[in-house]
Amino acid sequence: MPSRGARTSGQAPRSRRPRTVTATFAAAKPGLWIDPGKSHTGAVRVVDIGIPPGAPVPEPDVGLIEDAPLLAALPSRAAGWTKFTSGHVLVAGGSRGLTGAPSLAAEAAQRAGAGYVTACVPASLQTIFEIRLLEVMTRGLPDDDGAHTAAGVDAVLELAQRGGALVVGPGIGRTDGAFAFARELLARAEVPVVLDADGLNAHAGDLGALTARPAATILTPHEGELARLLDTDSDAVKARRLEHVRAAAAAAQAIVLLKGDDTLVAEPGGLVAVSPGATGALATAGTGDVLSGVIAAVLSRGLDPFMAACAGVRLHARAGIRAAHEKGVDSVIARDVIDSLSYST
Repeated sequence: MPSRGARTSGQAPRSRRPRTVTATFAAAKPGLWIDPGKSHTGAVRVVDIGIPPGAPVPEPDVGLIEDAPLLAALPSRAAGWTKFTSGHVLVAGGSRGLTGAPSLAAEAAQRAGAGYVTACVPASLQTIFEIRLLEVMTRGLPDDDGAHTAAGVDAVLELAQRGGALVVGPGIGRTDGAFAFARELLARAEVPVVLDADGLNAHAGDLGALTARPAATILTPHEGELARLLDTDSDAVKARRLEHVRAAAAAAQAIVLLKGDDTLVAEPGGLVAVSPGATGALATAGTGDVLSGVIAAVLSRGLDPFMAACAGVRLHARAGIRAAHEKGVDSVIARDVIDSLSYST
């Protein structure tokens, strides 16, 4: 018997895949941080070749998010705060077969710091949410066989008079009534809104409808949803992520967050922040709903929308990394990310 570690006759030696490292001169380039380039760069090393400080740099309006200063600036609960000053979040969503999405968004908002969260859901499904959500309030809205209709908008607006932030879209489905609900709610709501999932699809090809909103809007599409918003195809978005996220932000006059390991956060003026990466563990159903809830919690405390979007992305990414460490990349579910949010600040 061969000794431990010895190679028996006929066995090929084990080979280790070489680590990819990319050297770039003077300053890192956005194409090294953003897909499709990011997928080929590996570790990036900036090489000093003597260019003096202050020299022009490529794409000065694109930069990596730095966690330490960003997260240190987030307000924390203090003595004398109430559940409303801790952050008031409304989640408008849900439909038959899609009750999980608004539940995850609502629970994520609470775990990310919101002191008072209300799920605005179809009345015929309200019992499901009452059983599932212990700390979250619920409000049943008029519905059509489990789907939202425009008749529910006034009730949400009444609740929004307390201020805070509103999440629109998780699990609303694609019925005509649900789309009418999302569009009217966005047009009339006077609080900051995080627009996600089929709330985005309700505005496909019509980003201009969002420009007249009286308060801040943060859109959180993946590549397919952004393609529908811009009336193009997802392959085009995938090939030129930076170009398309900027185009959407300008068209909507809103913050647009294009999800991915290289999540991009763009403001209408062209400034783009890039997430330095997270983990493949987030590639599972429901994590996008968690992200919407986290952003809304931060936004509900009155932060600048661009800063709130960047902070939400990084809190979510860090929670995903911790969940992957504890559960294993392939075993993480969305609830694990919520449970890990307490470790991510």
